[in-house]
Amino acid sequence: MTRRGLLLTITEPPAAMEEEFNAWYDSEHLAERLAIPGFRSARRWVTDCPPGQGKYLATYELDSPSVLSSPEYLSRFENQSPWSRRCLGKLVAFRRWACEQVDPGAADPHPGARAIAFSTADAPIPGALQKRRFAATSGETIVLQELGDWRIAPPPGVLLYRAYAP
Repeated sequence: MTRRGLLLTITEPPAAMEEEFNAWYDSEHLAERLAIPGFRSARRWVTDCPPGQGKYLATYELDSPSVLSSPEYLSRFENQSPWSRRCLGKLVAFRRWACEQVDPGAADPHPGARAIAFSTADAPIPGALQKRRFAATSGETIVLQELGDWRIAPPPGVLLYRAYAP
């Protein structure tokens, strides 16, 4: 059985470039990624954090992790637009995980999710709509808990992001 995949990124542009970064992400980058076969959906999330910690989280749901080694994806990844190179080249925070969903293996994102709790350890959050675990190619376990409300105090070691809206 092929398990679903997830591409997960944490990013943060310099404060002076935030408006341009969001315009690029919303008008070029998401559409580019979603046009690649095997990209099922994408969502952006945002948090309030100290500068440089990673204000934005993006979740890209994939048919399988192998989508990230497909010719279509690699062509886009290796041949970025000038705007992509500019925005990505100025980031003050960037982390990327390529993952395989391991539990539950075929679950889609919860449609009622208004927030997402991100961690590398299993720290249960009361009231979570759904918890999904992923094995990252880096060897880390990624745990995403989808929440209906972002106004909670997350446990230590858990980053809480609310749904991004332009």
